[in-house]
Amino acid sequence: MSIRTRLLLLVFAVWLPAVIGFGLLARTTYQREEDSARMNVQNIGQSLNFVAERELDKRVVMARTLAGSSALHDGDVRRFREEAAVAVEGSGNWAFLVDRERVLLNTLLPELDLTPRPRPPGAHFVTGEPEVFFAQQAPLLKKPVLGVFAAQRGVQPPQYNVGVSFEPGVMQAILDEHQYPEGSVASIIDQDQHVIARSRDPETWLGKQATGDIQRRAQAGEDGFAESVTLDGVPSLSYLSKPSRYRWAVIIALPRTALTRAAQRVTLQAMAASGLLLLIGLGMAMYGARRISAPVLALREAASQLGEDAVPPRLSTGVSEADQVSAALHEAGLRSHEATRTLEQRVAEAVHQAGEAQARLLDGQKHEAIGRLTGGLAHDFNNLLQTIQMALQVMDRQVGEGPQRRVLQSALRATAKAGDLVRQMLTFGRRQSLQPQSVDLGDFVLKTQELTSKAVGARVRLSAHIEPRLPALFVDPTQLELALLNLVFNARDAMPSGGHITLTGRLAEPVETAGLQPGRRYLCIEVADDGPGMDAETQAKAFEPYFTTKPVGSGSGLGLPQVLALARQSGGDAKLQSKPGEGTRVRLYLPASEQQADAAPAGTSAPRPSRQLALLMVEDDPLVASVVLPALQGEGHKVTLCNSADEALQRLLQGQPFDVLFTDVVMPGRMSGLDLVAWCREHLPALPTVVATGYSAQAPETHAQLLRKPYSIDTLLSALQQSVAQD
Repeated sequence: MSIRTRLLLLVFAVWLPAVIGFGLLARTTYQREEDSARMNVQNIGQSLNFVAERELDKRVVMARTLAGSSALHDGDVRRFREEAAVAVEGSGNWAFLVDRERVLLNTLLPELDLTPRPRPPGAHFVTGEPEVFFAQQAPLLKKPVLGVFAAQRGVQPPQYNVGVSFEPGVMQAILDEHQYPEGSVASIIDQDQHVIARSRDPETWLGKQATGDIQRRAQAGEDGFAESVTLDGVPSLSYLSKPSRYRWAVIIALPRTALTRAAQRVTLQAMAASGLLLLIGLGMAMYGARRISAPVLALREAASQLGEDAVPPRLSTGVSEADQVSAALHEAGLRSHEATRTLEQRVAEAVHQAGEAQARLLDGQKHEAIGRLTGGLAHDFNNLLQTIQMALQVMDRQVGEGPQRRVLQSALRATAKAGDLVRQMLTFGRRQSLQPQSVDLGDFVLKTQELTSKAVGARVRLSAHIEPRLPALFVDPTQLELALLNLVFNARDAMPSGGHITLTGRLAEPVETAGLQPGRRYLCIEVADDGPGMDAETQAKAFEPYFTTKPVGSGSGLGLPQVLALARQSGGDAKLQSKPGEGTRVRLYLPASEQQADAAPAGTSAPRPSRQLALLMVEDDPLVASVVLPALQGEGHKVTLCNSADEALQRLLQGQPFDVLFTDVVMPGRMSGLDLVAWCREHLPALPTVVATGYSAQAPETHAQLLRKPYSIDTLLSALQQSVAQD
């Protein structure tokens, strides 16, 4: 088939689904309009019914109130007439009092006219709940009125009915306040299906009774939509509201012609759109066929030239697709060479990426090995430090003042320094959890200034500028001190001939901490020097572990990595800025604390426990047990020592009574110390627990008291006493 034929078939193939779509759209649009009209009519009907019921409620409340009057109970008609006149004054209503045969009073009559008047046979008289009745012609006004009848309260059977009358115009005003769909008719009918108000010709239909299906459905208490014919003979889709408390209802009739017109309008629009679409499609197909034929023939000739290993020329046919194909044919040979070159380049990039991945893997394995090594060393070394420190403290308690005690105090300070070194080593190995607390930056820098000033030497001048009234930092103070020393030492080593180091502290700007936790304040600690600076390549590697520009033996390459690790583990970041000849600036961003800075402890001694305890001690290291056990016994505690958690569990299962469980974390056997604590929490929740750890691969997350080795005697005694007091 020719291009023209194919284009015509394509037009019909597109047009037929479009016609079907227009038809479905027309039907959907009509259905949506009808549903919208139904919903609108239903909402109006319910609203009218509610407002009409509210108006009746006002009169019912007034009638019930008057029906409970003491004057009525005493038979004092004149006093009751005065109360009724006051109740209806200014409301547009009037009150009356009747018995089964007579009208005893009516507030429309003069105040002194209390002459009873006979009631017509079969006149309304209620004995239960109040009811509303319609009268086509009231005896006094000689025109239609509505009356609410309420039985006398407190008397059975009631002797009187109290009524409140009002004109149907009240209900007509309710109808007149609403807007209705074009051509529709709204009516309010009472319990006897009398038309009380109507939006069209109300005077003509007032008091007329609804007929046909509407009357039947209203009598049955039904509601909803149904086909009907209005009183003036118009076929309609009518909505009957649910009867109110007084069995009144609202009818809204929507003429069928209005809905039919909407369907016809939508159908004509769909037909016109589909016809116009067909004409436009046929015209474009004929025009396109003429425009496409010539470029296609030219492309066939270009393809033949390409098949003969010749490079076809670029064509300018006026059809962009044909020109693009021509350009593609023209460049086919060139792209073959380009593809080969691209393939070689991608292979080289893949090899380079594989090398980088291998390097990252090796670096990760190296860090993992360092972490495992430092973790194992920390566990054993902390146990050794615990033994040494506890033994020294036991001796310190037994030695009086003198040179020997000063020696012991020096040894104790040395063990504390050794513990700090272990924690720093764990930081390098990324195995140590931080212990952040609130730190006042100004006080912290002031306390460390003497140490840092001596460390930089005589040729380098160190100055600090800390903004006043800064919030406290939330950081591990030991690691912060190490980070600041690393930064100062790096700056000092960068200026062997001397220079100036500036340490500043300020509140970080939001733009500086854009990538950090939103909504939190950060402090910026900056260490700047006026040394030779770094080039771009050195800056890119500055935070890499073990990278250093110092001579062999002068630097480990762990200074800046420790700074970055502290910042990121604390929820902040570290950034470096440097240019050759312009010095170096390292900014450390750390989170601000929500509390005041922690006060320094007043002393190392803790209050002695006031209660002797029965302790279950679990410690697998004999050296640690050899010093901790006598220290506890020396304080008067009864201690049962177990070498493993499994042995301790057996004692607990045997029912031996203990005041506190004191356990290490890492130990041989089936259970660890934390497993034993978890078992006690489930089976012996009343048993307090204290946990000691030198290092554990298992995170010591527990509700028990936690001691980190090496700990002092006083710290241990205080933790035991606190655990008992808390439980």
